Amino acid sequence: MSRIRSIIIGVIFFFLLSCEGKFDYSPYVINFSEGEKQVHQKNQKWLLENEANSDTTTIAFTGDSHRFYDELNAFTQAVNNKHHEQPIDLAIHVGDLADFGLPRQYQWGNGFLKQLEIPYFVVIGNHDLVGNGLSAYKEMFGALDFSFIYRDVKFIFINTNSREYGFDGTVPNLNWLANELQPDTSFTKAIVIFHIPPCDADFDTSMEYDFEEILARYGNVLFTVHGHLHGYQFYKPYNDQIPYVNVYGVENKKFNLIKIIGNEFKIETHSY
Repeated sequence: MSRIRSIIIGVIFFFLLSCEGKFDYSPYVINFSEGEKQVHQKNQKWLLENEANSDTTTIAFTGDSHRFYDELNAFTQAVNNKHHEQPIDLAIHVGDLADFGLPRQYQWGNGFLKQLEIPYFVVIGNHDLVGNGLSAYKEMFGALDFSFIYRDVKFIFINTNSREYGFDGTVPNLNWLANELQPDTSFTKAIVIFHIPPCDADFDTSMEYDFEEILARYGNVLFTVHGHLHGYQFYKPYNDQIPYVNVYGVENKKFNLIKIIGNEFKIETHSY
């Protein structure tokens, strides 16, 4: 009996060795390839090195794709097709790429976005922070709060998922935001992108007034863009009259294209 047991154990051990690397020991293990790391840094370089001579900046927006992988795949194909008709400079995902913050979900979502023929950027959403999603996001994309300047527009991405931090007064990082919006000669206007809008219950209400005040302080915010609510809405919730754009989530099988020309912008909706 002991000999048979030994043979069985040996066969199992050999099978496990032969399948090394084919199984995840835990769904929380982060094992990204080099191509799946520091995506934003690579895409920013791609964006700036291929800047076209144009007076129009065109951005494709989507978001909240955490449970809709087929629709995210369809979005990438639709944007590529539109890009062939008229140039699109970049794509922005407004958060909730993953559903439970699992590294494999990050890989699935990014795998579809990688099919885009243009640079893309992803702001952190509340679902992205579940489990060890924070570590996964940092390794795949980089810093949660980041910015870059393209042409004369400063793109500011900020973490506004206050509930995931227990409303402890640290999120959003208001000091960082104020510093980013401080005027200088490198940009003339800014777009601020986040997942949770300030009038939502998941945003720290004690920080709402200061967030609004900072956005309006220098008069250089052209508009803000967010997700979380899945549907499209264009609105001005505060007296400062800064436009807020809630862009379509992928399950609607629609995406928003925003074109910036000078100090004006135009919002289009495209179905797929």
